[in-house]
Amino acid sequence: MSADDRDDPARPDGTPPPEDGPGAPEDGPAERPGLRTAGELVEGGGLSGGLTTLLYVVIGMGFWSLVGWGADRVLGTRWIVVLGACIGAASGIYVVYLHMQEGLRRSPSSDGADPHNPHQSGPDSAPRP
Repeated sequence: MSADDRDDPARPDGTPPPEDGPGAPEDGPAERPGLRTAGELVEGGGLSGGLTTLLYVVIGMGFWSLVGWGADRVLGTRWIVVLGACIGAASGIYVVYLHMQEGLRRSPSSDGADPHNPHQSGPDSAPRP
């Protein structure tokens, strides 16, 4: 340890600064609990899940409406923009559905039930007397 490391005001205890480079520990998602993906927000539910769901639908509608508007301009029609908005809303809802299904597959509380065939597997699949 050099004298510069001991005199560093950021390290008053004299410990060496963290290493940078190929041998340094990598920051993974587990070390940043405040950052979550959009899929995790949807899976978690609550206000953030609801807002993320709404955002998926609104962005889908906006994007596909813009594509429909461009197609209307090229083809000289007026109805494709409405079709684009419907496709965008449906695709946004479908993406939310996919995120929820992925969350069910990874959920430890699903008791091993198969989300694709919920009536054929899991703890409730045995016939009752």
